[in-house]
Amino acid sequence: MVGSCLTVAHDTKYQPVWSGQSPVSFERGLVTLQAGYLSLTLKASEAESANGGASATKAEARTTLVDCAHVLARALAVHLKRTGDLTRRGQIDFSRSGLVCLRENNLVPKAIIIRDIGATVQAEPSAGDNGVTPANVEALTAAIDVFQTLITIPRGKIVNRMTMLKEVETDIVALVALVRDLNDLVLQFGGTEAGRGFIEAWKNARRIIDRVGEFQKPTPAPSLPAATVS
Repeated sequence: MVGSCLTVAHDTKYQPVWSGQSPVSFERGLVTLQAGYLSLTLKASEAESANGGASATKAEARTTLVDCAHVLARALAVHLKRTGDLTRRGQIDFSRSGLVCLRENNLVPKAIIIRDIGATVQAEPSAGDNGVTPANVEALTAAIDVFQTLITIPRGKIVNRMTMLKEVETDIVALVALVRDLNDLVLQFGGTEAGRGFIEAWKNARRIIDRVGEFQKPTPAPSLPAATVS
């Protein structure tokens, strides 16, 4: 609604109707509306990019961590069973579904245990034959590092995005209220045929309703000339 109203007002066919004309409060209101809408557009764009695909990246990193931990855990399970080390085998005896079900604060510590035992066991005879290799240990270490980074940094981004979205919602409410004030003022331009056309076009623009409370990136409106009223 806001962007549509500004587009109509800026139309060269209708601009002479209100520019420098009474009521001057209408032109002042348009300038305020334009500035507010541009600010809203920037905030919406920043909010949209703040997430930065963090959720998808985090999910991929979690899957990689689970896969790497599972591969090394099963290799260790085979090796430790064959060597009779049932104590350490019990520490790493995870199925893939068991790892998937772990919460973040449990998944990383379990993965670190698997990695640390793997790092120790890899030097034992026949460990490599069973899949406990430096490559698998290094792969799990890298997966742990990536996932640990993602579960800390993106939280701040998500909070920041939520804050900006709340600001966007607040700004939308204020701009819609301003448009309502202009709705009352626009009726005073009905003394000419062009003015009546402007009123009708403005009414039609108002029917394009913004769903306040639901984030939608607004379409940038054309710029208005600076107000000439005092």
